[in-house]
Amino acid sequence: MVSTFDLSLRHLDAALAVLRQGSISGASAAVNLSQPALTQALAKLEALLGHRLFDRQPSGASPTQAGHLFLARVERGLERIIDSGRRLRRSARLKPIAYLERLVSMGQFHALAAVEKAGSYSLAAREIGLSQPSVHRAVKELEAILGLPLVFRAGRSMRPTPAGMRLVSAIRLMAAELQAGFDELAALEQAGAGTIRIGALPLPRAGLLPEALAGFTRNHPYTAITIIEGPYSDLLAALRNGEIDMVVGALRDPVPTRDILQRPLFEDDLFIVARSRHPLAGSSDPDPADLANYPWVIGAQGSPMRARWEALFIDPALPARRIECSSILMARWLLLDGDWLALMSTDQFRIEQASGLLAPIGGPVQGSRRQIGVTTRADWLPTAAQADLLSELTIAGAKRSSGI
Repeated sequence: MVSTFDLSLRHLDAALAVLRQGSISGASAAVNLSQPALTQALAKLEALLGHRLFDRQPSGASPTQAGHLFLARVERGLERIIDSGRRLRRSARLKPIAYLERLVSMGQFHALAAVEKAGSYSLAAREIGLSQPSVHRAVKELEAILGLPLVFRAGRSMRPTPAGMRLVSAIRLMAAELQAGFDELAALEQAGAGTIRIGALPLPRAGLLPEALAGFTRNHPYTAITIIEGPYSDLLAALRNGEIDMVVGALRDPVPTRDILQRPLFEDDLFIVARSRHPLAGSSDPDPADLANYPWVIGAQGSPMRARWEALFIDPALPARRIECSSILMARWLLLDGDWLALMSTDQFRIEQASGLLAPIGGPVQGSRRQIGVTTRADWLPTAAQADLLSELTIAGAKRSSGI
């Protein structure tokens, strides 16, 4: 299977030049390569991709459907690198580097990203299958080209400098664009082929996301889907770096950063939930002092769910008996096994409520209504399969808005 880091930046740049110039001869002059060398670079790229990118004719070279799709992604990906290099040099008060994409290599980018992830040259080398000296040399070459330190030693580890971290982010965003290009080429051969990486917060994992995926996979059986669970801060960082395509769950107000876009799907309330035979079962308006007498399963510190829980106990002290946990399965077990309480959305206890096992205590928690939706990068361009999944999520959200 071809990886984004198997590609050559020079081959990609050459293909873009052919697209822009409309001919091999024009592209040859634009990138300062001989026509035979450019033709060979293009042939190697097409062989690696398994698709012809251009139709060659006496009058010039015109892109095929595969060429249009893939090279649009290449252009977006390389722009990430060009823009990052421009910003890094400007921040250091250095002159911009003309045609940076022709001076650096994919191998250098792969090495830097691996060192940032692994925390050392030796572990990075093992991860990407190179020798430690090769990884070290690649990073140092990249630093020399940019004129900036990209990593530093912290004890026995290697850490990225602020400039290094910004460049790694751009590298991963470029890789995400190229992966989208691979997916679009795969979809030309097999309808619905491709990949989708979804960051899932606790609420949608219980109903919204499984329902949307069930509908999606009926029509897209060949799409590879990965679900990544974790706290919002980790998923947001992964989204902004291009490591996942979307985050599904509670939206934030205000929007935490300008480079993301939040798409509301429906509004949701929280309920205090307990086993059906809990001593407080049947209470229409439980007193905070009574609620404080029972053990609780609560959300992580800093999460909206945790803030709503703490707001229940402004006057009395917070309950001493509590377990901080983001696992709905763990929370359900505790609720069914004893007199535990938890805040949940309707989706998170729908099945147990229908079975008579769990029940809400009182009505919706006052002030708990929040928007549930999808968060993406602001400039994200979804593949056809990713756009179809967004449609399925919208349908599943609309059902909840209408009470279905």
